[in-house]
Amino acid sequence: MTKAEACRVLQVAPSAEEDLVTNAYWHLATKLRALAVRDPEARRKLDELNRAYLVLNPTYAEAPLSKEAPPAPEEQETSFVDDFAAWARRTVDQTVARWPNRAPELAILTGTTVFLGYIAIMSGANQTAAIVALVVALVTIWSPWRPDGRS
Repeated sequence: MTKAEACRVLQVAPSAEEDLVTNAYWHLATKLRALAVRDPEARRKLDELNRAYLVLNPTYAEAPLSKEAPPAPEEQETSFVDDFAAWARRTVDQTVARWPNRAPELAILTGTTVFLGYIAIMSGANQTAAIVALVVALVTIWSPWRPDGRS
């Protein structure tokens, strides 16, 4: 990275003093550090910011936040619940994108299905069978691969 590129990343003039460069670094790094945990683009920008700081301050061996930065998102493990929630969000988004005018219908069907599943379980039905039936019904309601009824 050249000095001009480092100045662009830190948003300072090439003639900026070390205090101004440090202040600019901390200002930008504080914003990016919180986002870098979940956003790969923010993590990449934070790494670039650390490199730019070292280019403009060659006396330092490493940037102040290089050790405090969260690990890259691809290194973090995700739980089953997080993966399932992400899958469910994608499915809902795909379904609503395919049928934007049917969102109220889908919400009503979902609410009714969950309510009926709850009543079945509270009435003494086999919990496993009720949950399997509930999941099958919800997948059928929200599946974006269903035909849209047009011929």
